[in-house]
Amino acid sequence: MTSKAPVSKPGIGTPHQDGFYLPADTARLGRLWLSWPREPEARAALLPVARILADAAPVSVIALPGHEHDARAALGDVAAVETLEHSSLRLRDTGPTFLVDGKGGAAAVDWRFNGWGERCAVSEADAGFAHALLGLTEVRRFRAPLTLEGSAFTGDGFDTLLALAPAVFDPARNPDLPRMEAFAILQQWLGIARVIWLEHTHPRDHLVTDVRALAAFAATGVVLVSEAPEGHAHSRVLTAVAQDLKRSRDAHGKHLDVVALPAPAAETAAPASYTGFIAINGAVLAPAYGEPGDDRARAILAEHFPSHAVRLVPALDLARCGLTLTSLALPHPARLLERDRASILPRSAWSQPPPDVDALLQKYIDLAADS
Repeated sequence: MTSKAPVSKPGIGTPHQDGFYLPADTARLGRLWLSWPREPEARAALLPVARILADAAPVSVIALPGHEHDARAALGDVAAVETLEHSSLRLRDTGPTFLVDGKGGAAAVDWRFNGWGERCAVSEADAGFAHALLGLTEVRRFRAPLTLEGSAFTGDGFDTLLALAPAVFDPARNPDLPRMEAFAILQQWLGIARVIWLEHTHPRDHLVTDVRALAAFAATGVVLVSEAPEGHAHSRVLTAVAQDLKRSRDAHGKHLDVVALPAPAAETAAPASYTGFIAINGAVLAPAYGEPGDDRARAILAEHFPSHAVRLVPALDLARCGLTLTSLALPHPARLLERDRASILPRSAWSQPPPDVDALLQKYIDLAADS
């Protein structure tokens, strides 16, 4: 293992220029990263989830120094245990975003982290956690010029990105950021061609970061959304999200096929949503909240993932601890071979070209390298 991840430098380029892109959340995974909690309640909620995840892919758990022995004793041979300073269990927020190039190569984006737009105090360890974690891997590090969390976006693996606008354009994260420049950054650092901006957040998303509480790609052009009946506490927001997606097109100009999953009735500290499933190496692990919607959601997911085994994962205790499956588990994709992926961005990427593209990109390459 390396002690420090290689970092991009001015003049070398962006991830997209070097052929890297964000794989779909449904892509084959090489590993899942989890954090070992300090609180007994969170440990009790995590253990059954870690065991289920380990049935589908290798799991590595990050423990604080001094807690690694407790983690190994509790987990046994379920997961490998690594030791790093950190304070958040939400590794998809504080950790890097892993990329692939479709030819067996790997890289990662290290976003700036400032405590979810200064909503929470941020420790020095969490601010540098993504870089430290990449020291345990063998992938190239690209420092990003945006303050953002990896849970604020999700892609279909074929050029289309769903991104949470209130997170990207949060004045406490990225003040005065124009949308054209935000698109250019995401296009170059994630290798995508079109961004579909979601203008709402889940009412329980107090950190303003969880796009998967609202929607998830099941396949290219197919988006699963959370749908609530009239009278549900979240029906107004969820209906607005679904309507916006039905009017949207993907990077290749096709209207999205929007499929509804029932919204759970549970009211918890974190968003309760069946769109927060994990598709992992032939299995779909769906959050379960101990209510009738669990079986209905499982049936819909089985229909859209016919080659996967759909398994319910206890998520109610996690949600009570302020966690979701997709915020807790940081996906580390396998080094994919995807020769059929388009390598040229389609013309539908944006209605007009960004002004002075070369100067704009060099500005952000320099900004990322200096941070």
